[in-house]
Amino acid sequence: MKTRTIAAAALAALLLAGSAATGSSSQAKAEKKLVILFTHDLHSNVLPRTVVGEDGKRTERGGFARLATLLRREREAAAENSLALDGGDFSMGTLFHTLYETEAAELRLLGLMGIEASTLGNHEFDFGLDGLARSLQAAKTKGTNLPALVASNIGIEGASAEAEAGRAAFRDYPVRDYILLVRGGLRVGIFGLFGKDAADDSPFAGPVAFRDPVVEAKRVVEVLRTKEKADVVIGLSHVGTKADPADSEDEIIALAVPGIDILISAHSHTILNVPRFAGRTIIVSAGWGGDFLGRLEVSAGAGGGVKVVSYALLPVGPEVADDLVVSAVAAEFKTMIEKGFLADFPGGFGQVLAESAFDLETPADMEASGLEAGTGDLLADALRESVRRTEGTAYRHIHAVVVPVGIIEGSFLAGPITVDDVFRVFSLGLGADGQPGYPLLSLWLKGKELRHLAEVQASVAPMKSDAALQFSGLRFHYNPHRLAFDRVTDVSVLEANGSYAPLEAKKLYRIVVNAYTAGMVDYVSKASYGLLKMQARGADGRPLASQTEAVIDADPAANGVQEIKEWKALAGVLREYPDADADGIPDVPDRYRKPEGRFGPVPSRNPLRILIGGGGLTYYVMAGLLLIVVLVVLFVRSIRRRLRRRRALRVRPGSSRTS
Repeated sequence: MKTRTIAAAALAALLLAGSAATGSSSQAKAEKKLVILFTHDLHSNVLPRTVVGEDGKRTERGGFARLATLLRREREAAAENSLALDGGDFSMGTLFHTLYETEAAELRLLGLMGIEASTLGNHEFDFGLDGLARSLQAAKTKGTNLPALVASNIGIEGASAEAEAGRAAFRDYPVRDYILLVRGGLRVGIFGLFGKDAADDSPFAGPVAFRDPVVEAKRVVEVLRTKEKADVVIGLSHVGTKADPADSEDEIIALAVPGIDILISAHSHTILNVPRFAGRTIIVSAGWGGDFLGRLEVSAGAGGGVKVVSYALLPVGPEVADDLVVSAVAAEFKTMIEKGFLADFPGGFGQVLAESAFDLETPADMEASGLEAGTGDLLADALRESVRRTEGTAYRHIHAVVVPVGIIEGSFLAGPITVDDVFRVFSLGLGADGQPGYPLLSLWLKGKELRHLAEVQASVAPMKSDAALQFSGLRFHYNPHRLAFDRVTDVSVLEANGSYAPLEAKKLYRIVVNAYTAGMVDYVSKASYGLLKMQARGADGRPLASQTEAVIDADPAANGVQEIKEWKALAGVLREYPDADADGIPDVPDRYRKPEGRFGPVPSRNPLRILIGGGGLTYYVMAGLLLIVVLVVLFVRSIRRRLRRRRALRVRPGSSRTS
């Protein structure tokens, strides 16, 4: 998910000044203040992480223990007039989420930090509804002072065992439509929303139904306003904003449901240094990972309406001391992970696997550019090499490896690369073995379907940046000025002899992807209006009945399937890189310093370039346009002939006109 910085000090002053109340002194006395402290999209970043700022300098940001200190400080200053809220996606992203189902580490730590209410984000469903149910049960059993969970447009349908267990967990925790809190004499209604884009990013939610957020927001806001008599209504919105207000889900909801006073906007990882306003609704957002604690102070008057008093994003950096209680509990969770999940890595979180002489592009960089990146080349090549080593003498040539940018959660900075760093990169997912991490799958696609996969990069990625792809073994070009879903102009594929050959439409090609990528085929078909269809097959060309048939078995001699986890595949390849500087630590090859040139756009508006290399769609559309032109010409000619005949009937040879 991407981060946008929207900053302007002058605009901040203007907005805040414009939102101030102008009225009588008696009205001013009736106004009551409320301080809302908020986080969202923490993604299991329990420990601080190193980031590179806009000035190129490195600094530590985030960490639950530091957030806890800031929250306590701000709440003490605001006394009884404060709230602490979270916008969801509190889990998934670091080694701490390996305890998601058994310990509910993130949810319990939110409670210790003082967060009073949160909502469910799409990543809370990464382990399926079953996984979420187990996490809620673990939190209820082992946690204290847990945050309330609100989710107004999430339902569970059907009578399956998974659905029944999910409903039971939602009741027991409980997960509610809304809650009502009283702060500083104000009745504050808090509800949760799940956006349409977030629903698209939840392929494993199973029997969960994500209902229309506008419809459900209207319903619950009506209840809060009329039944609960709420003075302030706050939406914990795992929906998100975009630069274009017309395409920004939170702003669309705010305009459709004017009874919402404040939306804490999550999911899109947006940094709003000044609030946005949609109608009377105040929209705020604080990025992701716990880099900032949002602080919004508002006033609510007797005449109704909520106005901004002040707004700030408070940096969570090394200048903030750790909260000792949260830090101690986080350390206990870390020990559990090292003894259990990291048993194969005796050095634990900090075990160094390799080092890099340069910074590699981040996921945000790759989403922003939408192009090939050195990071993507490295990751795709590493997965290829891992499968080759694992299969040994049984290895069958892999023609292409595909890695969606949307599942890359981290990157590598210059310096040592630790186990923790590697897991962050490929942290998402759960295998059929019940262990965190997506497994690698081997699929066979026909050449025309492999071209469709390249077309995802050319046509779908510009509409949905996290659908951008990185490749190993596939080379292609595309013309962004051509018709959408038919922009790829040429494709070549890596053959077993090391050369690249032109794609053959009916030939079967072996590709390696993770389970998430395989599961997003339906989304690609929907986003392309059915024009980019793909059918996963086995080596014999037979369509696969399920993903389980395609999972690569790391040890066929052992009982069951030994999944190759993406993150472990990457770790294994990194630790085997050559030690270029002879310091005893493997080095990331210098060729990944920049993109290799595997794919990219070749823009041209030349009519010949628009047509040459086009597929059926381009020619069908061009033929249709040509047919329309021909029909128009024939119609015009027909009209002209009729007009000439009428004139001929009116004026015959030898006749005269009268005026």
